[in-house]
Amino acid sequence: MQEIGTSTLQLATATKSSGFTPLAKRSGHSSARVNAAVSSKGLSKERRDEMREYYYDRRIMDDSIRRLTQPVDARLRRLAEDITHLIAGDMEQHLEPRFKGTQSSGDKENDSIASRTRNRGGRTASTLALGPSTKLTSSSGKGLSQRVSKLSILPKEPEQPGISKIQKWARTKFEYDGSEKEMYGSITAFFTYVAHHVKKQLTTTKKVSEAAKGKCRLLLPGPCADYKPGDSDDNTRIDIGLIDSGYDAAVEFCTKPDYYQLRAIVEAKRGKTLKDSLEAFAQLSEYTRQMFAEQYGLRFAFGFAICAGEVRLHHFGNHKIVESAPMDIATREGRRSFIELLVNMSLCEISQLGCDPTIRYLPDLNCWQIDCADDDDNGAGRNAPKQYYFSNIICAADRLLGRHTRCFPATDIRPTRKRGDEESLRATVVIKDAFAFAKPEASEDDRDEVRTLKKIRREFEGDNPDNIMYPKIVVGGRVRFDRGGKFVEDTTSTMYEGVDDELLEKVSGGALFRAHRRIVLESIGKPLRTAETVKEFVAVICDAMECHNAIVERCQILHRDISDNNILVVRENGTVRGLLIDFDCAIDLSKEKKDVRNEMTGTLPFMSLNNITNSSVKRTSLDDCESMLYLLCWHATIGFGSQHERDRAKAGFEEKAIAQWRNGTMVTIAKAKRMHLGSYGNFLDGIVVELDLYEALFANVNLGVEYHGTKEAGGNSSLAALLRRRARPTDAGDSSPNNADPFEMRSREWEHISRDFLDVLVRTKNEMVDWVDTSKQLQ
Repeated sequence: MQEIGTSTLQLATATKSSGFTPLAKRSGHSSARVNAAVSSKGLSKERRDEMREYYYDRRIMDDSIRRLTQPVDARLRRLAEDITHLIAGDMEQHLEPRFKGTQSSGDKENDSIASRTRNRGGRTASTLALGPSTKLTSSSGKGLSQRVSKLSILPKEPEQPGISKIQKWARTKFEYDGSEKEMYGSITAFFTYVAHHVKKQLTTTKKVSEAAKGKCRLLLPGPCADYKPGDSDDNTRIDIGLIDSGYDAAVEFCTKPDYYQLRAIVEAKRGKTLKDSLEAFAQLSEYTRQMFAEQYGLRFAFGFAICAGEVRLHHFGNHKIVESAPMDIATREGRRSFIELLVNMSLCEISQLGCDPTIRYLPDLNCWQIDCADDDDNGAGRNAPKQYYFSNIICAADRLLGRHTRCFPATDIRPTRKRGDEESLRATVVIKDAFAFAKPEASEDDRDEVRTLKKIRREFEGDNPDNIMYPKIVVGGRVRFDRGGKFVEDTTSTMYEGVDDELLEKVSGGALFRAHRRIVLESIGKPLRTAETVKEFVAVICDAMECHNAIVERCQILHRDISDNNILVVRENGTVRGLLIDFDCAIDLSKEKKDVRNEMTGTLPFMSLNNITNSSVKRTSLDDCESMLYLLCWHATIGFGSQHERDRAKAGFEEKAIAQWRNGTMVTIAKAKRMHLGSYGNFLDGIVVELDLYEALFANVNLGVEYHGTKEAGGNSSLAALLRRRARPTDAGDSSPNNADPFEMRSREWEHISRDFLDVLVRTKNEMVDWVDTSKQLQ
């Protein structure tokens, strides 16, 4: 761990008033559950490789991304302009004597600050723009120099702290002149220098109200560099973590910040070759993923990749990572651009840095408050948002890109006393928070999960003779918050407001548009991995499929995203049941015909062949049954429960055939699945043979042979028989089943096969007794 030198500005702890930082450190969250069978070292490599692919597939270069940090409030925006010019001028005053004889070619093209001061009537350098083409005016119409002159002029003496380190960094051209660890000190000095002056100006200015100042912050480097955050789920080390504090805070930050406290991360490289840029991007992306996992209300994130003297801002959204043009610290223009960015990030609204203002930490109660809207069928908010309270999380946003789904167990009763750190609130509902694909106009969004769940509730409420466990919505709608004095819907359009139209189309146009939705559900469950025995596991899976088929039959709604993340274990009154959740990808079959085809949805290891190959075969409930079968095979191989997952990780999971369902390209994964399920023999030899630890899922000795998925059976009700099943030709023109694509042919009998599949699960659930062999019992 590299210790950073002290500065005149004490590092301040992240304040709870920001509504974002929790009181106590939380335990780290694992990556997607499909990675549970991978060792820590292998998982880290897998993530890094994925981030390198993002460099080519998901990265967009567009400098307009820096506009996202410009303060929405006009007065703060003008103040940010003034402070930027003061700081930039002051820095050049202190750097100039050190640059004599060492200016870069870019600097030599410009007159010195002192020369421009003499030529323009002796005005202080702090009031001047940095380049000959920069005009001292702003959108307010009032001269910038006139405005700046009313601010506190920063004295040239004594020399500001860290200026020698900044000067060393500013001399950098192609490679930093020193070790990477020495580079951390220069970068930290720059951030601290800006924060020092932002604090001074905000403390003394009377141009904005105290209320407006209270929304501002200092962006500070943590006291350590090159360290592993305490809540990290692997052994990687970040270079520099940036925290924020109140603009007037002076509480010493005594410990290194964890991911849940960070506002942004800095990744630095000595050189600026393509390899340096690629590795800086990959590492920054990997660390930012952990910020999403550890923070309750992070909507998007910023980060800095610094290669030698070039600083690039990165914006991590739901679908793309946008990278700014380089800000070259070796030039005045580059230094000024970087200062401007940091000042804007200090004065903009907290929502502009990715924080969710509808989730607030309550320090007097040691819990969180969250606003939940209740939209009508047209997508409009009917009433004021309802407030709920929570103290922990059951599902974290463990991916860098995507929906960033989080789930909180909550209550609508406000606590009456401060909660202890180890004390959880008594939850009565679960809140799902996610950025789902949507249409810009809520009234036209037929795939709105809120509408889907309300339709299910209307169908089953008061008419549920089979006692199907279905997701019961309480309230739900799009997230809205105050921005610049007006309420806005939290969508990708809001997230990227102010960027160029071309960039906006790339990140939110057409099918990429997302809306931030929040849904409150009655039933509270825990992840599928918390099933304690094989019997419980089968019971939960069976309940989920019963719910699935009933919803297809009665509501004409197809789920389309069966995975272990979307099935919960619900324990009520001594019984264990399963709950199917997450209808983000669901469609209403009664309204949509064309869209049932050619749309890829789901989680990679569990995606059906039709889905993963994006075929033209009609999507039906058979695709969801196929996904459930993959899920059964997956957990029959790796087990469930954290201890068993670790044990299986040591057993060489990567060498098993089933690992091919996750590793590789879509094409290779589809090829592996087609081979494994193309015949009973392949399925037996490639997959079932490796189900040794949890073979009770398929060969329970307490069941008749017709229910064994691991042995040949004369009947057609076994899992194996369902896999082998082929549709019979309906006329002489049909191809022979032996020459036809079995996956396409069996889709013609999807209703029949789906019922048989569920029948196997139901009878297995009802007739299975507790597994008594200790080698196969989950502890």
